[in-house]
Amino acid sequence: MQPMRFPASKRVVAAALACLAALSGCGAVAWAPGARVATGVDATRKAGKQLSAWRDEVIYFVVTDRFHNGDRRNDRAVRPRDPHAYHGGDLAGISEKLPYIKGLGATAIWITPVQDNRDEAFVDKYWGFHGYWIKDFDRVDEHLGDEKTLRQLVQRAHAMGLKVMLDIVVNHAGYGAPLALDPAKKDWFHHNGNIANWDDQHQLENHDIHGLPDFNTENPAVLDFMSGTWTRWAERSGVDGYRVDTVKHVPMAFWRQFNARLAQRTSSRFLMLGEVLNGDPGYVGAYTREGRFDTVFDFPMYFTITDVFARGQSMRKLGERLRQDAAYRDPTLLSTFIDNHDVPRFLSVANHDERRLRLALAFLMTARGIPSVYYGTEVGLDGAGEPDNRKDMTFGANPKLTRYFKELASLRRNLAPLRRGRMLEMWQDDAVYAFSRLGGEPGGSKDEVIVAMNNAERPVEVTIPLRAESALTAGSRLRDQLGGSEVEVVNRHLTLSLAPKQAQILVPGPAKAVRRRR
Repeated sequence: MQPMRFPASKRVVAAALACLAALSGCGAVAWAPGARVATGVDATRKAGKQLSAWRDEVIYFVVTDRFHNGDRRNDRAVRPRDPHAYHGGDLAGISEKLPYIKGLGATAIWITPVQDNRDEAFVDKYWGFHGYWIKDFDRVDEHLGDEKTLRQLVQRAHAMGLKVMLDIVVNHAGYGAPLALDPAKKDWFHHNGNIANWDDQHQLENHDIHGLPDFNTENPAVLDFMSGTWTRWAERSGVDGYRVDTVKHVPMAFWRQFNARLAQRTSSRFLMLGEVLNGDPGYVGAYTREGRFDTVFDFPMYFTITDVFARGQSMRKLGERLRQDAAYRDPTLLSTFIDNHDVPRFLSVANHDERRLRLALAFLMTARGIPSVYYGTEVGLDGAGEPDNRKDMTFGANPKLTRYFKELASLRRNLAPLRRGRMLEMWQDDAVYAFSRLGGEPGGSKDEVIVAMNNAERPVEVTIPLRAESALTAGSRLRDQLGGSEVEVVNRHLTLSLAPKQAQILVPGPAKAVRRRR
C-alpha cells in the first residue's frame, strides 16, 4: 500500500503507516436490487456493469501464507518462528478451509497476490511472503502451489457459493525483477529515485516506493502489458474480481484506460476494487469517478471507525463522515473494513477491549457498503504493526467472539434491509448513534431494521423519533436480534435502554428471514 494524505494533525500516524508500507508492498442512499454475480469471463457481456449483487457480499480477506498450510510439499524456506519469513500457508490451505470461511457467513474471499515473488530475502531479513514483490507476472509462486491449484480453489469456492477476488499489482515490480533489469525495457520504468515527499502527487505517481521498480505507466507498452496480463489471469483463474493495489501511485489517465479495457474483456459482473490509502473522501472518491474503478475501499470511514470505536471518540463523527458520501460515484458499493494487513489490527488500537471490537463489527455489518473482514478478526487476533498484524491464523482461539461474528453475518444475510436498504440517520450524540435501514427487496420497500449503538462506558436511555419514511405505527413492537429485549413505538418514538458498549439491531415483530438470492 501507500502512506496517506491527511491533515497535519494526522501526519504522525501517516508517517508510521508509511514505514509499515515500506517493505510490505501493498499499499442516505438508495439503489435498485440486482441479480446474482456471475463468475469468470463472459465474452457475450452486455454493455455496462451489473454490480448490484456485490452489495450482498461479505468479503473475507486472507494473507495466504499466514492462513493455513494445506500442502507441505511446497514448504520452501519456511521459517514459522521468523515473523518476516514464509510460514507455509498456501492455496491448498485456503481450499481446505473453505467450509470454515463459509461457516462464518462470508460469501467472498480476497487473497493476496499469487504471482511468483522474489525468492531471496531483502536486506537479509524481509521475504516476499505477502505477494507484492512480483518477479514473474505470468506464473503462480511456488510457495503457494501452482496454477492448477489456483483454479481448483476457485472452482471449489464457486461450487460452495463463494466468490473469489485476486489481489493484483500494477504500480511496481519486485526488487530485482527480470523485467526491471532488462535493458530493452528500460523505458518501461521510471528512474526518478524514491518518493521523498509523500504529499506530492507527482512523486507518488512517478517515483519508487522504497526502491520498488516503478512502472512507467505513461508508456503504451506498459498499458498493453498490464491490461493483457490481468485479462489473461481473469480468464485463466475464473475469479470474480480484482482488488487493485497501490492505486494512488499510478496516474488517473492510466486507470481510465486500464479499467476500460478490463471492463471490455471481463464479465459485466467482474468487480474492480481499488486501494486508495487516504483519509479524504474527495481524494479517494475521484478514483471512482475519473479513474473508472467500480469501487474503492472506504479508508475515510476506516479512520472514523478507528477514532470512534477503538479510541472512544464522539459518535457524531460517524454522521459527519456519512454526510460526505456524495464524493463517491456509488457509496453503497464502497468496501468498508475495521482493519487489514497494512494498518494495526483493531484490538491493538482498542487497548484489547473486546467490547469495542464487537461494537465496531456491529457497525461494519449493518452500515452501507460491502464489509471486508480481515482473517483472524473473528478470533481476536491483535498486532500493532507489521509484521505483528500478519500473524498466523489461530483457528478456534475465541469461540464466543466467533459466534458473535457469525450471528452478525447471519442477520445481514437474512435481513435484506441490512444489505440493500437505504441508510437513514435517526439519532446522534457523543455517546449514541442510531440509523434505519429501510427497504431492500422488490415489493418490500417498507421493510425496516433499526440499529442503535452506545459507545459510552455507562448505560444510557434515549428517546429517538422515527424517520418520516418509516411505516411503523403506534404499538408496533421491535425485538433486538442480539439481546432479545423488546421496545414499543409510542407517538412515533422509540425509547431505548442501552448498556455500555452495546449495539441493538431492532426488527419489527418476529425476525423476518428474507432468503438471500444467489
